[in-house]
Amino acid sequence: MIEKVKKRFKLIKNDPKFQEKLQEMQPKKSIWGFLVVILLFFVPELVNILYHKEILMWITEFANDVSNQEISDLLIWIGKKVFTGEVSWINLALGVGFLVWLFRGK
Repeated sequence: MIEKVKKRFKLIKNDPKFQEKLQEMQPKKSIWGFLVVILLFFVPELVNILYHKEILMWITEFANDVSNQEISDLLIWIGKKVFTGEVSWINLALGVGFLVWLFRGK
């Protein structure tokens, strides 16, 4: 199975059409490409770390106004799962990967 995946990866890696599409997907070296990566990957983590308590309080207040108790409980549960105040290392790793791809590309 692993050999099959390695063989497929080599075929894809050497495919000129794949390389062309990969170059088209690469973010452009501009201030906009940099800002998009920062806004999509790093700013949400910063907001989660700094304001998770305030966001959870707002969600709880909003959920109390909902007439359906099941939706209210679901909203509070999702809020507690999403806004933990901890760092998402996957999100940060993706952001760093995109920044490296942005600046080290052709």
